[in-house]
Amino acid sequence: MKDLLDEISQSVTRLYHAALDPVERKFAFEQRPSDGEIAGGPLVLIVGNHSSGKSTFLNHILGEAIQRTGMAPTDDSFTILRHGEKREDRDGNAIVTNPELPFSSLKQFGQDFLSHFRMRLLPMPILKDVTLVDTPGMIDAADPNAGRGYDFEAAVRWFANRADVVLIFFDPDRPGTTAESLTVLTRSLKGMDHKVMVVMNKMDQFRSMRDFARCYGTLCWNLGKVIRKKDIPQIYTTYVPVEGAAEAVLPLDDFSVAREELIDQIRRAPIRRVDNMITHAARHCEHLRMHARVVDGAVARLKRGRKRWTAVSALLVIAAAGSAYYFFQAENWMGVAISTVAAIAVAVGGYFGAREMGKRNERKIINNLDDIFEELYRRELVVENRPEDLLRLWDEVKAVTVRTLQHLGLKAMPRMKNRELKRLNNVLQKDIPEIRSRLHRVLETQGEAPFKAGADVSSGRG
Repeated sequence: MKDLLDEISQSVTRLYHAALDPVERKFAFEQRPSDGEIAGGPLVLIVGNHSSGKSTFLNHILGEAIQRTGMAPTDDSFTILRHGEKREDRDGNAIVTNPELPFSSLKQFGQDFLSHFRMRLLPMPILKDVTLVDTPGMIDAADPNAGRGYDFEAAVRWFANRADVVLIFFDPDRPGTTAESLTVLTRSLKGMDHKVMVVMNKMDQFRSMRDFARCYGTLCWNLGKVIRKKDIPQIYTTYVPVEGAAEAVLPLDDFSVAREELIDQIRRAPIRRVDNMITHAARHCEHLRMHARVVDGAVARLKRGRKRWTAVSALLVIAAAGSAYYFFQAENWMGVAISTVAAIAVAVGGYFGAREMGKRNERKIINNLDDIFEELYRRELVVENRPEDLLRLWDEVKAVTVRTLQHLGLKAMPRMKNRELKRLNNVLQKDIPEIRSRLHRVLETQGEAPFKAGADVSSGRG
């Protein structure tokens, strides 16, 4: 599997370098994962409410009490559990300054984050195949204006973007009701449905089937409010056996099976890794293509407005110059003087007027990028079987495009060349499907079922 992971990561890296990076730099699009992050091993992110059993679950699969557990919040750090020949703890600054580790870009979250970031190297067999990331338990602060000192949502999204499996834990006491958990679902994990697994934990604590049904229904209700789709994700109802715990009332066999399914999904993270790597490259290419096309359309619209204003100004200058020539032929020197002054005034006024009109037009264009998107994708929005997917893609891209144009300005942006668009289309229509087919052929020869949950977003939409 490691050879396959290396081969796929090299193929994806070459795609980025040859086709995506030049367009990304040209149109100032958000950066893709670094080469080190692409080549990095499988990653499993675990998030959830405090006391939802995240750390207990981690200790169970590691076979040792590594993470602290308790009913109250016991750990406020992002903790990376990684394989090492000997036990060692490293702090945040040591992690992000190590060029051999794919975590250098976490410096963007500041010192407050780094003081709540650590790595534990452990000689555990499962960590040879996968890296686990534990996160601070999500809570409702007594003061709604209080924060953690760093952008918690953005930090979770950073890890989620790079993770191959994301487990989000809920417990009977807080089935999806804390503000942070709902925000993480709607913002940090937006667009990552294919790798998010919802876990309703501590099933052994229910004292009746009625309590279980009420709590399960509450969680489904809360998920339905934040996941705007007809189907909510599968919910794994499970528990972790704890020595000295009270005897369970409900039958636990099915819950034990769900726990083993979760552990199996973690063990399959290397397979998910290569699949997610391909999916992320395709998604990034689609985002980049849409961003570049909309920017190109915005620049074209600005230039059309500038040309119209320039043409009107030029006509007025020509008319004034013609009048001056007419008066010159008639030896009407007063008329010549007036016409000359008028021509100069029109030229100067046209120059400054064009600048002011250009600024106003630029602001108007940036504030109405939806119009340009609809103009460029009018045909696809009509003929596509699922136009809502295209609209969702634009919803994901729009904020980046607006921010880029507001900071750099339309006049600083280039036009898109046909060969650049053709190359991006070729990545989605040919290169990505070929890499994915190679992955599936190898998995089938090894007796592994190709992973189906990863969304294949490659398409031929222009």
